[in-house]
Amino acid sequence: MIFGFNTDIKVRDTVYHVQTEVREQEQRLESQVFISGRCIGKRSTPLSSNATEGAQELARAQHRWIVDAVREGFVDDVLNQETTEELAVQFLNSQRISAAEALLRFRVFSRGFAVASARVEARWEAEFGSALFKSTPTNQTGVAEMRLALIDGASELEVRAYLEGRETVRRFLVKSAGS
Repeated sequence: MIFGFNTDIKVRDTVYHVQTEVREQEQRLESQVFISGRCIGKRSTPLSSNATEGAQELARAQHRWIVDAVREGFVDDVLNQETTEELAVQFLNSQRISAAEALLRFRVFSRGFAVASARVEARWEAEFGSALFKSTPTNQTGVAEMRLALIDGASELEVRAYLEGRETVRRFLVKSAGS
């Protein structure tokens, strides 16, 4: 059985259709982006044999991530395959909890597979120095959630993932609504 998600997103005068499916026989997630019925690109993520139970949640997270990227104009970035790296951190989404705090979600991959029990750390890099705000492990679907206090102005969020002696770093520029 194929399980999936479908979403239409209008950006200016263009309607994008995002389709994400769990392909159990092939043990992979596949997301495709269409304009006027024509596929403009896809992202395929292998599933490890122990991730099949959490495949629906992984598919939902990948689908949301691609839908958000389309809305924000970064569709080309998410369609580039980066998940075959030795260790990779993928930003999934964020949700503002209050004026001072946000919930951030990341996924960690090792050689194309989402991994459980990787350690994820996030710290703000700002003019006043850096501060570690959170360290948390990934769950069985490779997802780490963390609540972070927001800071004013533009800052860089440094995210590190650690797994079995390996480490990777991603940096994200974050701007507050007023900057």
